[in-house]
Amino acid sequence: MRNLLQTTLDTALYPDVLVYWQHFADNTALIKNASATVKYYYRVEKAGTYTGRQAIETRENTIETALKNAGFDMPFGKFDAGEIDGNGYFVTIFECEYWRVV
Repeated sequence: MRNLLQTTLDTALYPDVLVYWQHFADNTALIKNASATVKYYYRVEKAGTYTGRQAIETRENTIETALKNAGFDMPFGKFDAGEIDGNGYFVTIFECEYWRVV
């Protein structure tokens, strides 16, 4: 799943956005599932203008579409988490699940 997620986001977003890993988990059952949290960071100032908000929404839609097209499920969709790290960036979070029969 990690390679699929990396390739999906790199293909959809490169060269404008870089993708980094923090955590990965996978079960070892007859049906394998894995979950990942994708966080899209953007400057707080970008949300202060109409043009910036449109760019944010376009990027969010690109990420969501790419993940769904690659077979990821997002049962809760995306959600805005605000400035969770206190670093001047807002965060949109995508909770992804991936299932496959082995």
